Amino acid sequence: MAQQHVTPILAVTSREEDLEFVNRVLRQAGLTVHCHRVHTVADLADALRAHHPHLLFLFTAAAATEITAAARISGEIAPILPLIAVSDKVDEKKISAAMHAGARDLVSASQPERLLAVAQRELRAFRLEQALRDTIVSANRYRRELKAIMAGNVEAIAYVQEGIIVNANPAWAELFGRADPDEFAGLPLMDSFDATSQAAVKGALIACARKQWGENLLRAVAIDADGAAVAVELRLEEAAFGDEAAIRISVPQDRSERDDPEQLIATAVHKDPTTGFYHRRQFIEQIEERLTTTLSGGVRALAYIRPDKFGEIKDEVGPLATEDVLIQAAAVIQSLTQPNDLCGRFGGVVFTILIERGTLRDVEAWAENVVRVVSDHVFEINGKTLSITCTLGLAEVTSGTNRVESLVLDAEEAHKRGRKRGGDQVVLAEISDESTRIRRFDDLWVQRIKAALMDNRFRLVHLPIAHLNGEPKKMYDTVLRMVDEQGDEVAATEFIQAAERNQLLKMLDRWVIGSAFEYCENHQNDHIFVKLSKDSVTDSTLLDWVSTQAKSAKLQPGQVCFQVTEPDAAQYLKPLKQLFTELQKLEFGTAIEHFGIGRNSVQLLEQLPLHTVKIDGSILQNIETNPPQQETIKTFVAIAQKRNIETIAERVEQASAMAVLFQLGIDHMQGHYVHEPDVVLEER
Repeated sequence: MAQQHVTPILAVTSREEDLEFVNRVLRQAGLTVHCHRVHTVADLADALRAHHPHLLFLFTAAAATEITAAARISGEIAPILPLIAVSDKVDEKKISAAMHAGARDLVSASQPERLLAVAQRELRAFRLEQALRDTIVSANRYRRELKAIMAGNVEAIAYVQEGIIVNANPAWAELFGRADPDEFAGLPLMDSFDATSQAAVKGALIACARKQWGENLLRAVAIDADGAAVAVELRLEEAAFGDEAAIRISVPQDRSERDDPEQLIATAVHKDPTTGFYHRRQFIEQIEERLTTTLSGGVRALAYIRPDKFGEIKDEVGPLATEDVLIQAAAVIQSLTQPNDLCGRFGGVVFTILIERGTLRDVEAWAENVVRVVSDHVFEINGKTLSITCTLGLAEVTSGTNRVESLVLDAEEAHKRGRKRGGDQVVLAEISDESTRIRRFDDLWVQRIKAALMDNRFRLVHLPIAHLNGEPKKMYDTVLRMVDEQGDEVAATEFIQAAERNQLLKMLDRWVIGSAFEYCENHQNDHIFVKLSKDSVTDSTLLDWVSTQAKSAKLQPGQVCFQVTEPDAAQYLKPLKQLFTELQKLEFGTAIEHFGIGRNSVQLLEQLPLHTVKIDGSILQNIETNPPQQETIKTFVAIAQKRNIETIAERVEQASAMAVLFQLGIDHMQGHYVHEPDVVLEER
């Protein structure tokens, strides 16, 4: 005998006997239901997210305000969920008022037969509407698949000269929702892209014209003929059109999913067909799997994103069009993610994204940019335009995070605090056990650091720095790694804070400097950056020690550049100025890293003797969609150029960011987009 599907039911009531009454009436009619009680309307939102009901009962004295409040909450979270009001006394006038307030009907507890009839009617309507939505979504999806199959391998292609489209093929016209590709001739390429993507597209054109783009794919948000956002990936290549040089732009087709039936089925089952985000269950499974792997560097965080005042949005565009709003919002959010990010539709109007970035500061900068871009985006829905805002809760994945449930709850709680403050903001979850975690870390790491120094179990890793303007030269940033007792590498982010709290940084700095000098002696054409901690900046014996080490290493002038973080530079300005002045006399380079995060960044350029500034990666998070940050970086670059100071962009992770850097005049860049770190010094 086949197992019957259990139908979840919610009942908002202050009395347990009301819940038992509903359960008895429905079960006696042969319905397999699981009834959950909600004590007050104020608790309804959490219950809707937890139980995903097919029917909602509200026991009320027929107060229109209570029905309206329940309907508003239900409409935001579960737009098609039927609401049935239950009262002791019912008449035509009260039924009309209840339905006007948002209920599907008003029934009396004294007439269980009518209550059952209404419940069966609304359950049937709910299931039909749910099936219709799924059918429409599937039909639209498979229609797109069929069109793609019929189109074969034809890519969408356009040729661009000086920013103007001079030719486009039919596939390009179809991509942008137009019938005739000739309509594009003579139009600026930028007209086909959302404002948040225009800086990246312009920069990519410049880089391609300079023969510095390579085979990178550029992620961007295109705008079709109806004004809807379409996420695309662009390939740019040097070409010729007529007798003139041009840029050939194509949108590669990914046929892997269509060609693999198993992959197509897996995607259909695991992902929301409208947004392409993982369904809730699969998203949780993906996070659980991801948390079993250890990051080689950087941080992880979960973002919990929900549009603000979604009930008002539904009133403005209608309940059926709200899905279009969410589809466009998902496209905008996804355009700001990186390939390794996990995107989920956690339920109703909630999106969740697990991201990996260089620092927590990068994570917060990314999140703030998401909130800003969503707020700035103009949504086109059924000929109407509207703007929305969202609130984003963040929860960092720490070493103590071993359950997905606690991670989601932390992010959701941060989101709730943001909504209570008015929404349209980012809120970071609070970590209550910080002091305990610090003590545990220190007890674990101090002895391991000392043992690694004694056993010579540290290694240097070199991160390549790529040039964007000017003559290329081989440049590297040095990163410290520990080799643990099992022979596995441990990133410095795991132990460096414990070393700082326990006065071990000077010893580590000197190990790094000595190892870097030895490397440079064997690689005369390489230029490397070496970090100095604040403890070394204030160490009066460091300069003499460095001078002695440098003489025996036979370094080339400027081959080693010492760098200090901007916060340390601002705090120890006087001793650092003296140290940098003396280091330059010894023909070392001097630099500030993590530049731009302080209040007086520009003053440091004027007060310190510098060869290089490295602009912090948090400022570059989604720089292609952040015009205010672009202007800030332009200012930094202009001042640096006047003082003959080179600029390096830190933690560049996407081609779109690199494209913008070409426009801004940055000299070099570093980060995972350039190259994964390699061990280049095995022993010392």
